[in-house]
Amino acid sequence: MTDRQKLIFHIFVALSLFYAAIIFYLSAQSSIDLPSSSPIPFYDQLIDFVINSNNPYLLDIAYFVAHNFDKFAHMILYFGFGILLHITFRHSDNLTLRKYAPVFAIFIGIAYGITDELHQMYVPGRTSSFDDIVADGMGIALAQIILWVVVFRSIFLRKK
Repeated sequence: MTDRQKLIFHIFVALSLFYAAIIFYLSAQSSIDLPSSSPIPFYDQLIDFVINSNNPYLLDIAYFVAHNFDKFAHMILYFGFGILLHITFRHSDNLTLRKYAPVFAIFIGIAYGITDELHQMYVPGRTSSFDDIVADGMGIALAQIILWVVVFRSIFLRKK
């Protein structure tokens, strides 16, 4: 492993730990106030598109997100964590970690999600939930699936 590769690996380890610390910090808050207006650009246009599309799948997803924003937030937060973990393991000098990066990312990500929920049991105003662990795991797994598709697609296109 070259010095540059070691540096990249150490940077991603630091980013993963920093991201985990952000998750821990957010979990330690008694309550997290969400903004009354959406911080997402073009949110209103997106909602109008979903409603006018008459696509039952999009409507179901929009309904789920609107009524379970907490679970959606867990999925998005752990999706980012899953990407960082995957990239970190991919840059390791350990062949097993590189080869099975998605498996290790899922295992470590879900384990961290479980410890995060245990931590929330002791934070006043917060509750621990198995559904949150499921949402965390879904975010981690979705990140691995998307990265797997991107990696294999790039390999397939490179062979042509």
